Amino acid sequence: MTWRRLLRRTVILWNVAAPFAAIALVMSGLLWWALGLLMTGHALWLISTLIPACQWCGEVVTTLSQARGEKEPVGAESKEVWLTIDDGPHPEDTPRLLDLLDAHQARATFFFIGANAKKHRKLVRQVIKRGHEVANHTMNHPQYWYWAYGPGSAEREIDECQKVLSDVADVTPRWFRAPAGFKNPIVQQHVEKTGLRVAAWSARGHDGVVTDKERVLQRLYSEIQPGGIILMHEGRVADGGGRLAPQVLDELLKWLGEKGYRCVVP
Repeated sequence: MTWRRLLRRTVILWNVAAPFAAIALVMSGLLWWALGLLMTGHALWLISTLIPACQWCGEVVTTLSQARGEKEPVGAESKEVWLTIDDGPHPEDTPRLLDLLDAHQARATFFFIGANAKKHRKLVRQVIKRGHEVANHTMNHPQYWYWAYGPGSAEREIDECQKVLSDVADVTPRWFRAPAGFKNPIVQQHVEKTGLRVAAWSARGHDGVVTDKERVLQRLYSEIQPGGIILMHEGRVADGGGRLAPQVLDELLKWLGEKGYRCVVP
């Protein structure tokens, strides 16, 4: 058993048993011990859940070299990055993103929401046909509460999305990303059991909440490094009108080309 699995089991069992132990401590007059026990368990759970790159309770891929299983980081001379695009497929965004990727000979991984993929099956197949990859982003993208889901609900979101994408795309997704990157220990446990790997990111423009194209791009430019993982989102309208994702990707791919970067899939 790896140290991550041991810690994950400890955190899960701690949070299950802690309330009962706390009651016993309170009945014994040890109120502060009871509070400390509960707070420590909650802290371990929340830190591993709410920090997307935290690897306490399971592997979280944050670099291209880690995704490839390489011990040495991607060298500065290679200028390779992994472009990942969340929340699709979207009928107004996905086709334009595919055209831009083709024009720049770039490859990307699309983290699709299962419910969207079910509605737009042709777009899912186009992504595969044009040399890109599809990945699991849960069935319904419950971004505000997924971090707090218990075993049944959390697992269904993963399994249903995996089934839809496997059936539609005729390939088995290898990667999983939770909504907003929030994955509790139960999610980590099920992801590993399913044979998926959790992917986070190292560069993002906050285009999930920011709709100013220039702000998004400037943040991305400042965070992109060789071997990094870039995060983008579909489905939003830019300030001033038009689709945000195609506008951002157009400028981003031009900038990456000028800097000598290549977008690859691990």
